[in-house]
Amino acid sequence: MKEAVSLKDIAKICQVSVSTVSKALNDRADVGREKKEEIQRVAKELNYVPNFMASTLRSKKTRNIGVLLSESTGTNLMHEHFARILNSFKDTVEERGYFISFLNANNSPNRLSFMEQCKYMNFDGVFMLCADYQKPEVKELLASNIPIAAVDHTMPKHINIASNQYGDMRRLMQLIYYRGHRKIAYIHGENNEVTTGRVSAYKTFMTEHNLPIPREYLYTCPYRDYERGSALTKAVLALPNRPTCIIYPDDLTAVGGLNMMQESGMVIPRDVSIAGYDGLNLVNIVRPRIATIRQDTVSMGIQAGNKLINRIEFPDATPVAETVTVDGMVEPGESLAVISHSRHQ
Repeated sequence: MKEAVSLKDIAKICQVSVSTVSKALNDRADVGREKKEEIQRVAKELNYVPNFMASTLRSKKTRNIGVLLSESTGTNLMHEHFARILNSFKDTVEERGYFISFLNANNSPNRLSFMEQCKYMNFDGVFMLCADYQKPEVKELLASNIPIAAVDHTMPKHINIASNQYGDMRRLMQLIYYRGHRKIAYIHGENNEVTTGRVSAYKTFMTEHNLPIPREYLYTCPYRDYERGSALTKAVLALPNRPTCIIYPDDLTAVGGLNMMQESGMVIPRDVSIAGYDGLNLVNIVRPRIATIRQDTVSMGIQAGNKLINRIEFPDATPVAETVTVDGMVEPGESLAVISHSRHQ
């Protein structure tokens, strides 16, 4: 087997020191342009591959970031929203010379805890894409000194990349209101930080516009629960004072409601209007296209990657809580009817 090319080999050919070769390959500014180009050309011709283990020992960093996508939350990479964020995060950290590895989150009794895995793999940081923050092993990880960035969860000393739940929901409510709707029901997600922001925006908007909020207009449904969403839709439609518009916790649940209505012979939005949340490609496939909030998953991944690496590369800075809020965008779709006030008075 042919021996790997070393920095010393390149230095000998280019008649420079090993440190100059290292600086040139890392594109340092203190090496002249012509010499740098020569060194980089020779390295390419010799098929030089950096010694990962050696650089790790020198820097005490593995350039490896752990990703936590907890299966216990019923979420996996098949869900478009999280897959988009992860793909953007992966592209961002790879551009900066890092790579990712998944933390084992299954229920095997032989599985190491998240903290044990981080120590074993010597992760430089952790990206919590989706996690059960009430689990003791997650709390243990959050209490550690490992740099952490999470999605839609505020933490005492870490980074929170948050969609603008309150602002985005208000914008969706504004669209529904402009279309003439005054009786608006909300089938919202289970209690967590995301749901709290959206429900607060809904209630505040309704109150500001002097709109009643009957108790039967508010239902709780697990996120992405197609069957539960369909069942709750039936309950809402059976109300004597039926709403003219139903908002769902996410697009998948909205599609469940849409299908139930269409199977029962209803026409959307003629008979009732609906709106989802997330901006999945699914809403553009079904007919009518569902009004929704498209979350800016690309920006969320970019912000998470850059913020986390900055924490990793500047460890002397005192870790403080940091929240980056990313605005989404309203997509009007075709599922919101324009109605006159006489229809719902």
